Amino acid sequence: MKIALYGGSFDPIHIGHLITASYALDFYNLEKVIFIPSHITPLKERILNASDKDRAKMVSLSIESNRKFELSDYEIKNSAISYSFNTVKYFKGFYPNDKLYFIIGTDRIKDLKKWYNIIELSKMVTFIFVARNEESLRNIIKNDDFYKSISYEIMPSPIIEISSSLIRDNIKNNKNVDYMITKECKNYIEELSLYGFSRNSK
Repeated sequence: MKIALYGGSFDPIHIGHLITASYALDFYNLEKVIFIPSHITPLKERILNASDKDRAKMVSLSIESNRKFELSDYEIKNSAISYSFNTVKYFKGFYPNDKLYFIIGTDRIKDLKKWYNIIELSKMVTFIFVARNEESLRNIIKNDDFYKSISYEIMPSPIIEISSSLIRDNIKNNKNVDYMITKECKNYIEELSLYGFSRNSK
């Protein structure tokens, strides 16, 4: 069985995340993709805007229609820094004989060599590099010997120029976020007035 782990802050989860996960399902013939909202993301100083509970709920609502998408609250239940090494080790215990992938985007790929216990981590998973610009990513990899020491594949994926920060800004400024997030996620944001949502929002 082949399974992909997909970590991130998901603050909030958006259509780009879902498209990436769906594309990976087909491209690698995966059994499932497990979404893992982080508690404290290493190498990032930004404070999360929504609570762990709310971010997990938005993921749950956004993926409930796809039986091959699954939510894990492993990292948000663990009050420590969300090191991917610990997370993968945890899932490897559940799936010792299965092939595990780990999905990461371009920004995190550049910081990969700084990840905690990265060499040991790379022995447990094959990284799926999601490239916004495949040629640029290949140049980064080609010019850095570090990538020769880990297992990875580059997944050509549709370019979706949507970010969680854009969605947060749009909500704060009463701009439309239709089609950027699922209706279920949007309804939840409105219900709890997350990200500075007001009843005057579109």
